[in-house]
Amino acid sequence: MTDLTGEKSSGGRTLVNALGIPTILFLIFLGGLPFMAFVTVVSVLAVREFYLLGAKQQIHPQFFAGYAMSILIALHYYFGPGNPLTIFRPGELMLIATVLVVLLELFRNKENSLSNISFTLAGIVYIPLLLGTMIGLRGIDPIDPTMGMKLTFCLFVGVWVCDSTAYFVGLNWGRHKLIERISPKKTVEGGVAGLLAAFIFFYIVFKSGGLTSQYSIAGIHSFDYVVFSIIIGIIGQSGDFSESLMKRDMGVKDTSSFLAGHGGVLDRFDSLILASPVMFLYIKYFVY
Repeated sequence: MTDLTGEKSSGGRTLVNALGIPTILFLIFLGGLPFMAFVTVVSVLAVREFYLLGAKQQIHPQFFAGYAMSILIALHYYFGPGNPLTIFRPGELMLIATVLVVLLELFRNKENSLSNISFTLAGIVYIPLLLGTMIGLRGIDPIDPTMGMKLTFCLFVGVWVCDSTAYFVGLNWGRHKLIERISPKKTVEGGVAGLLAAFIFFYIVFKSGGLTSQYSIAGIHSFDYVVFSIIIGIIGQSGDFSESLMKRDMGVKDTSSFLAGHGGVLDRFDSLILASPVMFLYIKYFVY
C-alpha cells in the first residue's frame, strides 16, 4: 500500500486516514448493499486507474467492459449462486467476458489489438474478481452475519496495522532493501515488522475472543489465527510488491493522485487485492 521510507504528503495522508478508515469500518459494520456498493465503486475506480496505466504504453483497454464486469462480479459475490441476478459463476462470467471483449475488439479499429484484449481481461481478473471476495467474506456466514462482519474487520484492520507498522519501522530504522529491483524504498526491517504486527494483532483477537460466536457454524482454532497472520503479513505485503512491479513496468510511481498522500485507489487497496481472496478461500473451505 505504501512506501516504507522516504518523504510523503503527511497532511494528505493523515486526512485520508482520518476520514477513510472510520468510513470503511462503518460500511463493514453495515454490510449488505452499502458495503457491496462501496467495494463495487472501489473496483470500478481501480479498474479505471489500471487501464489508464496501459494507455501510457499505447494500449487501449475496453473501459466499459471492465466497469460492467466489476458490477456483475460484485453482484455475484453479494447474492451468491442460484439467484436470478447471478446465473453465472465468476469463472463463467470470465468466459463470457473473454468472448465479448475479443468480438468487440474487431470493431474498435485500435492499434495493438492483442495487448488491448489482454490488458482488458487482466484488469478484470486482477481487480474485481479478487477484490470482490471482500463482499463474499462479509456475507460468508448465513446463520450469524456478525461473523462475516468480524472477519472482514480483521482482514481490513489487520492489513492496515501491518501496512502502517511496516511503513513506520521502514521509515525510521529500515537499512536493508527487501526487493530493490521492484521497490527500492521497501526494507527487510519494515517487512518483518509488518509481519510481526499481524501476528500481534491476531494474537490480541484470539485472546479477546473476538472471533467467537455461539451461533456461527465456523470452527476457528488457534492454528487458524496463525494462518490469518501469514495471509495478512506475507500475502498482503506481496500484493503491495505486485502492484509496485506493475507500476515499475509502466514507468509510474502512483496509479493516480486520487487520494492525497496515498496515490490512487489501486495504491491504497493493493494489499487487499491479494490478501482478501486468500483469506476468503481459506475461511470458506477450511473454517466453514
